[in-house]
Amino acid sequence: MSTLFPHLKVVFPNGRSEIYRLEEEIDFNPVGYRVLVPLKSSQRGATAIVVKKFLAKPSEATPRIDSFPDRFPVINPVALEVLKNNLLEYLTTLGESVFKLIPTWADWYQETFAVAVEKDPQGLPSGVLKIFAKLKKRGRIEYEKLKKEFDPKILRLLEEHRLIKIETRWVAPKVEEEFFKPATTDMEEVLRRIKRARAQRKEEVLKVISLFEELGRPLERDELLRLGISSPTLRYMEEKGLLKRVTYSLPPFRGELLKSPRGVYSPINPPSRWELRNLPLEERIETLLRMGEWVISQGGDFLVLVPELELIEEFYPRLSEVFGDRAVVYAETLLQKEKIKNWFKSAEDYGKIFITTPRWLFAPLKNPLAVYVEDEGHPSYKMFQSPYFNLKRLAFEYAKLVGAKLIVSSEPPSVEQFLISKTFEVRSKETKPQRVLLEGKNPFEDGILIQYLRREGKHLILTPKKGYSNLYCQRCGVLLECPRCEVYLAYNFNFVECPVCGFKAEKTECPRCGEGTKSFGYGIERVKETVKSLIPEGDFTFSTHPPQRGEFDSVAVLFADSILSIPDFRKGEEFYRYLIKAQNRTKKGGLFLLHTLQSHHHAVVSLLKGDSSLFYLKELEFRKLLEFPPFSRLYLVAINLEEENEQLALKIFNRLKEALKFTSAQVEFSKAPTFRLREKYRYQILVKLPLKLEDRELQKISKVLRGLKISYRRARVIPNPRSLV
Repeated sequence: MSTLFPHLKVVFPNGRSEIYRLEEEIDFNPVGYRVLVPLKSSQRGATAIVVKKFLAKPSEATPRIDSFPDRFPVINPVALEVLKNNLLEYLTTLGESVFKLIPTWADWYQETFAVAVEKDPQGLPSGVLKIFAKLKKRGRIEYEKLKKEFDPKILRLLEEHRLIKIETRWVAPKVEEEFFKPATTDMEEVLRRIKRARAQRKEEVLKVISLFEELGRPLERDELLRLGISSPTLRYMEEKGLLKRVTYSLPPFRGELLKSPRGVYSPINPPSRWELRNLPLEERIETLLRMGEWVISQGGDFLVLVPELELIEEFYPRLSEVFGDRAVVYAETLLQKEKIKNWFKSAEDYGKIFITTPRWLFAPLKNPLAVYVEDEGHPSYKMFQSPYFNLKRLAFEYAKLVGAKLIVSSEPPSVEQFLISKTFEVRSKETKPQRVLLEGKNPFEDGILIQYLRREGKHLILTPKKGYSNLYCQRCGVLLECPRCEVYLAYNFNFVECPVCGFKAEKTECPRCGEGTKSFGYGIERVKETVKSLIPEGDFTFSTHPPQRGEFDSVAVLFADSILSIPDFRKGEEFYRYLIKAQNRTKKGGLFLLHTLQSHHHAVVSLLKGDSSLFYLKELEFRKLLEFPPFSRLYLVAINLEEENEQLALKIFNRLKEALKFTSAQVEFSKAPTFRLREKYRYQILVKLPLKLEDRELQKISKVLRGLKISYRRARVIPNPRSLV
């Protein structure tokens, strides 16, 4: 009888899976572990993740595992089950999914190097001596690079005569990283320093500044290169004092590891499913601390998902102050060595609180007893790149599979959360300010708004649109548009800017006729200028978004209807979310001012009456009528072309419609709401499926949609898109 040996099934980033064998039994469950393996297709090795262990007869044709580089799994083994349940709907593979949800530093690779054995060879031709001079200077050189510079036959000859040797090594990630951040945010100063640069360089510099404004965090060099910024531009910006290199980390805590909670807060054993609705930030953090006391007293782990770095910087110092090194943070802005240390620290066998952004929800926690989802309606819970997972949904499934308590905060609940809110215990806090509706095109004209703002106290003024205004050409009768997009340019004092693609220019004349233009509409800068000119001494805070914390005697939302101009089925929900967040910044008994031309919109009616159910019932009625989520599965096929070519887009549509002819799918074709964007012409196909589908039909539809992705390079298939824009 043949002896059975342990074998492992592993997956790779490209979606492939392979079987490898172990030479001997191991004393741990390897599922979720990272392994280094030789590739069958080449002499190089690669990183893979173990997804299954089984016993089988050994075969020389089955390659061996090289090594396990870690003490702990790199991904929680339960995550693999969650992902398997979602592969079909999200048109992906287990390998692709796993590697998108673990950090990039985990993907090691194998490299072959040439090393000189004889340091100072004698009697060799000068051309060959150049090879040794290069190796002596560098120590070792990647063999593939050396072959491009020198004759491979000579290199093989040197290897045969043992003058050089070829070594294969695993290349680990860097442990030090530098970030770039702007050295100045004064746009006038930026324009002054690049005044003599050529047009293309100016354009790239302004794009870099725009990226920092949009993302609101330091950026790595590689990230900037991936976003289309050239190395010479980065060097130029450093020389001009526009960029500086920094190392960035969240506030460290240098205390000893705490063996038990301090008991600063009385523990809360939360319900199995708990929603914290419209609670102020400080109250949410205090509740989190009390739940943390309970989780750690039970010897378990607490997974805390926070959608923004700004919020991590609010939560983490408070957690570390109470729980010491039991509070572990993982964020993209940490140094690489801190990322690696903290990722594997999450797997240590003691209770801890692991706080991170949604993408890293599958860190290898040993014993998760509770999962907290902060601001569950935030767009960051939807991945914007393949495989486009809804990470909130994965978190819910993960909590269920591991038997953890599930706590969510909402401000206000998303439409999806409202539908399932009966399955949660809800703790809510209602803000009931004095609400005043301001109608009319311009709230500054009749003086009523200014009368309210003259009152004593702190005032928050919100306007969603960035910049000063749009620009209008009276001669042509049009608003100025971005030359790359069908989007109105925002005027910002000395330049105009596209709010979508980041295009910037100093000229404010009409490109059609060359005439001067005038301001049209109100952005936050024009609102600020107007209010300050009328009330110079007031205590005002101006913003395009409601802040995370703070209470104000009055909150004024002006020109918010611009949110409703977005051609998207979620615009009503986004509008309502904005209004509720703004209202919640009002002090008890304070004043909430809303300027709108859409006073009959269900979001406005619901807010003014103080009855949230009015909004949700009307919004659900609208979604059901048009068969949009949450009443259907939706796939967006986004076709982006270099030139306007409706014939090609229709060809893709007709092929898809024919392939889905005998299924329950509805297939609709149109130009994208913003047809031209970033110099691409955009068409879209919507595929709507019933929520309840037999597995066989879903498999057929999934196969067709995946085939479409492969056949047409310009077509992206996005499952359950957050937006159609």
